[in-house]
Amino acid sequence: MIATLDNFGLRSSVMQLSTVMNLCRTFERAGLAFWVDGGWGVDALLGEQTRPHSDLDLAMHFADISGVQRALESLGYERLNRPEDRVWNPVQQHPTDGSVDLHGFVRDASGNGVLGEPSENSMYPAGALGGVGMLGDVAVRCIAAPFVLQFRNGFEPRAVDHHDVAALCTRFDLERPSRFV
Repeated sequence: MIATLDNFGLRSSVMQLSTVMNLCRTFERAGLAFWVDGGWGVDALLGEQTRPHSDLDLAMHFADISGVQRALESLGYERLNRPEDRVWNPVQQHPTDGSVDLHGFVRDASGNGVLGEPSENSMYPAGALGGVGMLGDVAVRCIAAPFVLQFRNGFEPRAVDHHDVAALCTRFDLERPSRFV
């Protein structure tokens, strides 16, 4: 497999469904709670892989980040030390199997999963972590479809975002967000 560096210094390679399933099983065996976010989260909601992915985005309790990192290190992933990374959002890179982007949150009194400093207003709103899906034969928790649409509407869409939004809207009979009409 050929890996190239992207604009952020990450090796870009296609992450296989079997790799993601193995990672999820590893975290489950270690007793670590996680929610699949990003493109793999969309595919989990859809129950099938619909496009290639180079990384796996995971939401987790901030207190579990070090446990997830240890599990990833046992599988050959190394933490990247980039200036833009924050303690609640590290990235682990594998030489050939893509990267894992961790999103550590702390629940507030309203049930929101707050990422980083509360003043930054970055969070998984209450209810966002209520999605369930399948990656191969592995059942996973993930970001609920209406919240995926809300998040994707918050930035300039890429081609993969148009793909994901169209698939979710069709499958769950949801209205397309304003940036995708």
